[in-house]
Amino acid sequence: MIKYLQHGEINKKKWDGCINLSPDGLVYALSWYLDAVHPGWEALVENDYEVVFPLTSGKKFGINYLYQSFFNQKLGAFSRNPGEYINIDPFLETLLKRFRYVDIKLNRANRIAGKEIQVDMNINFELDLSDDLETIRNNYSENAIRNLKKFNSENIILNEEKDSDFLIRMFRLNMGKTLPKIRDIHYSGLKKVMDTAFDKGTGRMLVANYQKGKSLAGAFFITYFNRAVFLFSANTEEGRETRAMYGIIDSFIEENAGKKLILDFEGSNDENLARFYKGFGGKIFYYPGLRINRLPWLIKWLKK
Repeated sequence: MIKYLQHGEINKKKWDGCINLSPDGLVYALSWYLDAVHPGWEALVENDYEVVFPLTSGKKFGINYLYQSFFNQKLGAFSRNPGEYINIDPFLETLLKRFRYVDIKLNRANRIAGKEIQVDMNINFELDLSDDLETIRNNYSENAIRNLKKFNSENIILNEEKDSDFLIRMFRLNMGKTLPKIRDIHYSGLKKVMDTAFDKGTGRMLVANYQKGKSLAGAFFITYFNRAVFLFSANTEEGRETRAMYGIIDSFIEENAGKKLILDFEGSNDENLARFYKGFGGKIFYYPGLRINRLPWLIKWLKK
């Protein structure tokens, strides 16, 4: 039986137990992560937390809807039972009783049979780091190799830091200026994720600096089981000119080559980012996005 649970009704110990046992478990679905990026999240739970489905909801014009929170690439249903796919149609039946509009991303183990449901496939790049470093670097593109030569010719050093405010501030002063939809509340959630990951020993932040001390770029990685997610990064104009992000990614690969670890680049549907990730030998995987619009016709018109 599938139950809808409000936030206060969720047993987070059992919830995390399900995610930890799931063959497709993702850090985004852990209770502490959801608490950070979407306080008050709700859930659909099957039986005694055998399958769980986090709900990141909002309300506008008196209408409940589901959307994908910032800094949370995908969610969907997670099962603690081994199996290749999860049929989420029964969850959709319960979900549609509560939400008139849905625009969320699911994990790639989820399958939808309903033909009337709109499903869009999204791109994710992943790199298996279990090979030795030489083998991995042999799969770099010529463009990536050329950019790494540029980086290595510069007077740059890489440092490990644990200052989430520093990286977020660098982003806001650069790329963040072009993304007004990311507001203070979203950055606050990201900071909570980063700081919690640092405390748990699962977060890693690398920063590229000139030897004189000027910072050029930085990246934050979060590891959960055998998956290291390239969660957040920031770049300056000088960082782009010196190809600092190439150096950061290559350094992370060098440190982790030979480990049973997947470097998850978190995307991307953007062609330029896809080219960047593919340059390191990343392979394409697809995950579904779910869209359901049962809004009244007037609100549909206003939304357009």
